[in-house]
Amino acid sequence: MIKFLGKELENPIIASSCIATESVENVLRLAKNGVQGAILKSCADYQRGAVSGKRQFAVDKDGFLYASSPFEKEILTLEECLSMLSELREKTDILLIPSFTADSLEPSAWIPSCQKLAEHSADAVQLDFFYMGNLIGTDNFSVKMITLLKELAKNITVPIMPKLNINLPKDYIMPLLAKASIEYVSLLDSVRSPYLEEKNGSYFLSERLDTQTTSCFGHWQLPLTLSYTYTAAKYGLKACAGGGVTNAEDVQKLLAAGAVTVQSATFLTKNPGRVQELCQDFVCQQILSLTCSFVTWYHYQWKQTF
Repeated sequence: MIKFLGKELENPIIASSCIATESVENVLRLAKNGVQGAILKSCADYQRGAVSGKRQFAVDKDGFLYASSPFEKEILTLEECLSMLSELREKTDILLIPSFTADSLEPSAWIPSCQKLAEHSADAVQLDFFYMGNLIGTDNFSVKMITLLKELAKNITVPIMPKLNINLPKDYIMPLLAKASIEYVSLLDSVRSPYLEEKNGSYFLSERLDTQTTSCFGHWQLPLTLSYTYTAAKYGLKACAGGGVTNAEDVQKLLAAGAVTVQSATFLTKNPGRVQELCQDFVCQQILSLTCSFVTWYHYQWKQTF
């Protein structure tokens, strides 16, 4: 058994914040198929206006996946997320982890909304920094980050779980999280890339990198995720690690690197009914561990008898 966020889990698989966790129906389907927790699609405290644009996806010959979507299409409103939490809590007992994002590091931009999420039976709250750009260039970033994390921990009743991306270098951010007494960390967000443009039915990356950016992800991320996971474990952080996970072997690599649980987005979005494939090796290892424990106990009892 795995213990994470105060609950015992049958396997280490958590659904990442993605299309597969943006509706009650999707989350319940994953829960039925064996997922032990779901990080809900990120939300923000805003009022959605008219949505311009659409979700776009592309993959290149090297396996790099690109996804582009308007903010209003990609981010739930706070009220939508609260409604999802309430309905899900009545129908499933898996871990429910809402994800929240804001437009600054000021505690006042985070605390009221995170308190509401905690009050709606969240098991933890993920802090999503992806949409805030290159935070490390912010004046007094380390002081502001530590202050935010400490104030959140003091003012909400469930654990907070920052989600990291490569704009927050591992050897810089992990000591800050440890200094702020953070216990859980979420790894690893997609990479910001130039905007995805469509021309005559084909997709191209623009030459600009600005507010209209695209997420880039794929199996190539796994070495990055492993390096962040090693560093998180070094600082005693309990990592829910993902990014580049495509099979059970990848799951085992992350667990061996120090992850407590493993999150998946692309695989579970494409294959919501194949959750067990990701934890096959884990189940076999659990059976082997139990068998070895029994053999050791039996051998001891036999020696005691004679």
